Amino acid sequence: MNTESNPEGILQTLATKSSNKQLVHRRVLLAFAQLRTVVQSVALDLNSKMVAIDHSVVVEFVDRGEFEFEIRFSGDSLVFQVHTNAFLLPEGHSVMETAYVKTNPNRAYFGLIHVYNFLSDSFRMRRLNDLGTLMSRFFVNGEGHHFAEGLGPLNLPLSESELSADVLKIWLYRLMATAMDFDLQAAPFKDVQEVSVLALEGIREELRQRTGKRLGFRPSGS
Repeated sequence: MNTESNPEGILQTLATKSSNKQLVHRRVLLAFAQLRTVVQSVALDLNSKMVAIDHSVVVEFVDRGEFEFEIRFSGDSLVFQVHTNAFLLPEGHSVMETAYVKTNPNRAYFGLIHVYNFLSDSFRMRRLNDLGTLMSRFFVNGEGHHFAEGLGPLNLPLSESELSADVLKIWLYRLMATAMDFDLQAAPFKDVQEVSVLALEGIREELRQRTGKRLGFRPSGS
């Protein structure tokens, strides 16, 4: 029966699916707050140790509001963003095939934390056309169980345990190591022979040539 004309059906949906989505929402915000604390702690610890090695290399935490923060290190920035919605995993996803989900379909709804890698100078110099890379996505469901998708070591299998600071710290270290493995490379000379006066002098923030770790260096007005 169509739930739109059935109050009992609507109530049942609100009490199950909608309630679960609200639980996922609360869980992912708690996970994001926990991750924020971990990133702040790691940034402080690494920076204090780097001072004795090379004071010019700074590791810093940047707070960008309730739903975003950043860690900067060695010319790289990792930007963490949390989505406030609950997402259903697509059909065919490996987690959807597990007994864990099949015994309770509510477990297939997850909150998402995205992590992007940019050059730190892209933010400092406001090179708004610079490109970043999605490094990983962290999934947390209403039970606090989790997994991660990403490049190589950034894949974490589904865990049916509560999310811990230790798990987040391991993920963060892998994110930082992977980001530093992507070195900035010079583009072929013929691709950057022409540059406008506007770009060269940096009159505008919006440059017509972009810098991206995967594309290689492009001259900018910075």
